[in-house]
Amino acid sequence: MELRSFFNLTTRRDASPGASAAGGRQGRWGFPRLSEASARLRTSGLALLILVVLSGCAGAHGPETPTPTKTQEATAVEPAADTATPPPANTAADSSTATESVATATPAPGSVAHYTGLPLADPLLLQETPIFVCLNNDVTSRAAHYGLNEADVTYEYIVDGYHLTRITSMFQSIPAKEIGPVRSARWPNIHTTYMFDGLLVCSGGSDGIRYLLKNEVGFPYLDADTEDPESVTYFYSVGENYRTRLRTSVDRVRRWMLDMAKTCEVSPLLPYCLEIFTPWLEGQKNNPRPYERASFSFSDAPKEFWAGEATTIRVPYPENNGVEWRYDPASGQYVRFQSGAPHMDQATGRQISSDNVIVVYAEHELTNIVEDSLGTLSVKIHLYGFGDLRVFRDGKVYEGTWRANDQSPPRWFGPGEQPITLKPGRTWIQVVRTNDRINY
Repeated sequence: MELRSFFNLTTRRDASPGASAAGGRQGRWGFPRLSEASARLRTSGLALLILVVLSGCAGAHGPETPTPTKTQEATAVEPAADTATPPPANTAADSSTATESVATATPAPGSVAHYTGLPLADPLLLQETPIFVCLNNDVTSRAAHYGLNEADVTYEYIVDGYHLTRITSMFQSIPAKEIGPVRSARWPNIHTTYMFDGLLVCSGGSDGIRYLLKNEVGFPYLDADTEDPESVTYFYSVGENYRTRLRTSVDRVRRWMLDMAKTCEVSPLLPYCLEIFTPWLEGQKNNPRPYERASFSFSDAPKEFWAGEATTIRVPYPENNGVEWRYDPASGQYVRFQSGAPHMDQATGRQISSDNVIVVYAEHELTNIVEDSLGTLSVKIHLYGFGDLRVFRDGKVYEGTWRANDQSPPRWFGPGEQPITLKPGRTWIQVVRTNDRINY
């Protein structure tokens, strides 16, 4: 009851954390970060903050990790379209010159989930902040996946010098009780969390990525390594293998948000409270909301401009990590295989399935952020802007383009700018390189 009361308070929000035109300030990597409320707190409490830091009371944060040099985002120029959809975000733009319009959201019916299009047992779930959880996806961890069949949306993307893939699942409409194995954060987590106005849950990360998440972004980040190192409150541990042991739940994550709000109320000048959490929380509480994040568009029957039949989808991820989806006419869903084996959700005992599979082609680049002791470099994926896509539903494929920015979820368009509607249910987004060739 206490958790629900807190999240009823946090369902009001100003323009998105990425809306630089609304008065937000950007960190050195260009991520929208501080609100005016944060600036006022900083000014009024500067003297006290110095005393607190000197006394050691706020000493939970050690010396700053040097921030790597930012690689500027490519600025795409998109032809005008006869739709209300905004052009792609220029994430490298200065806040003083940002002029991008915000997508006008059409509120979904009160009992239908925004990102699955399915009826909700509890309409209040619509007001909950979407939770993004980083999940391991190496060969060992695939046999220990929990909760993927309860996620509204799941992203899979290439990481670590193009050697393997990582998964991030978003939970909103189902309060999953078991999610794992939780692993470290990667570059794409920043873009996806902004798009859905969510919060991020991971277990550690490289120095460069962790610095960004704790100092530069405008959304909450729960890091198991620093917030719950013993894995007894917001996480729990099963076994000894670091690749597979760590799990969480939706309720545990929301408990952290409640505890963090109490901490920042008592100690408002803690750096993380001052810079990230309090400005985000104030934005959630103080402004009227209809929903400023648009819903996905759904239809029970596929639109007639599909490009062909597609009962098998093969996604060629590197180093024997290829994914295959096979359409099951009996259920009307695609079932998932990876590395040639059925991919199971241990929480349900069923093979992972999805009503929609979306292949997003995006630019990938190696950064100078080092991910591990072997010197493996982080892969930055450009998930803002636009590019080619394929949408699969009901055994059919749609060809078109995707568009995304930090102020709304991705949008999917077919020929002539026709919106591609999804089938009500779960959606998997397979992010691939622009030169990858999928087969279907």
